[in-house]
This record gives sequence, structure tokens and C-alpha cells, in this order.
Amino acid sequence: LPYQGPPSSFKGAHGKIHYRLLAKLSRSMRVASKAEAKFTYVARADYDQSTLMAPQHGSKDKNVIFFASGNISMNIFLPKTGYQQGERLVVNGEIVNSSTRKIVPKYIIYQKQSFFAGGQRAVHTTQILKEKGEPLVSSTRENLSKVLAVPTEISTTIQNCRILKVDLFFLLHVILDVSFTKNPVIKLPLIVLPLHDGTSSKELEAGLHQDLAKMNI
Repeated sequence: LPYQGPPSSFKGAHGKIHYRLLAKLSRSMRVASKAEAKFTYVARADYDQSTLMAPQHGSKDKNVIFFASGNISMNIFLPKTGYQQGERLVVNGEIVNSSTRKIVPKYIIYQKQSFFAGGQRAVHTTQILKEKGEPLVSSTRENLSKVLAVPTEISTTIQNCRILKVDLFFLLHVILDVSFTKNPVIKLPLIVLPLHDGTSSKELEAGLHQDLAKMNI
């Protein structure tokens, strides 16, 4: 397999990427035999270190008007952008609730799948992880230090395929205890890398041996 190029195996809402190895045996005076093995391919990370290690920062101010008053402000920091499957994601920051209502922070990792065909695009989003923080009553300030675990079963980021794209984001979503008011959100991009680079060689080898056995080789 080439060192760079093909995207990782993936199965999404409107499309998939899969790989197979086909072996053909041609012998004189006998019918040619074929064997096929499907395998999962995990692409090597194709990002420079400065991109992966770039810190992330987001801020948001919200004035509350309907059925309440005051202001809510949020500042959050992620120490880097790139994370391996299963790695800890540390969120630091501050939430100031100067409104007259209670608020509840939510920490979310979500995946965005984009599919391209015939000049059209289809988008599918999936919430991968969600955790609630402690409620903040009116006129309080909280210093954030939240640790999330990037799920090991999450799909990695895919940005090197013409027909589909997989992006991941971290959200800090503050829920207001107020009707008819839009909740403030901070969204920061993530790059999720495979826990181990390379092809699943054992899976490929086992499947190919089974098919070769059927060919009596």
C-alpha cells in the first residue's frame, strides 16, 4: 500500500469506503482461479505537527432579554487540535453567569459527515459524546477544568477523499433556563487520528488464506 493517499475505511449514512485484495492464478491447461479478501485500511496521519499541536480558543457573550436579564460569557481553551482515539481531551476556561437565570453547561463531541455526488452535497451529523456540567445559578462564576475521553470507536478525520468528508468538533453548549431564548454555543474543530497507523494485516492475511485454501493452493 502507498505511504500516503488512500483514505481510511469508513461506513457512513450515505456512503462508504472499503478495500479488497484480489489474487488471480493463471495456469496452462486449467481454468484461472481467483481469491478475494476484504480488509480494513487505516490511513497514516497526513498532518504536520504544527497543525496537530495548535491550541484552540473560543469565546462567546450572550445578552439575555426574554423573560430574564443580564449577560452570560464563556471562554474555553483546548491545549491542541489533534487527538488519538481514546486520548484525553482537556477543556479549560471560564463561564460567568451574570444573568437572572440558572444555566447548565454541556460538553459535546460531534461528527459531521459530508457526501458529494452529481454536484450535490448531503450532510449527516452524529453526536458522539455528551456530558453535563454542574448548574450555575445566577451571579456565579466557574473555572472550567473538564476531562473528556475521545471514544476509541469514533471514526478518524477524513479530508483526503473526493466523495466524502468526515469532520469532528467540540462544543461547549450552555443551556438557559429561559423559554424562547437561543442557547449560546462555542464550536472548536478537532482532528481525530487513529490509535495505530497502518493496515489491519492480520485481518487481510486470514481472509486471503481462507480463499487460497479453497483454490487448493
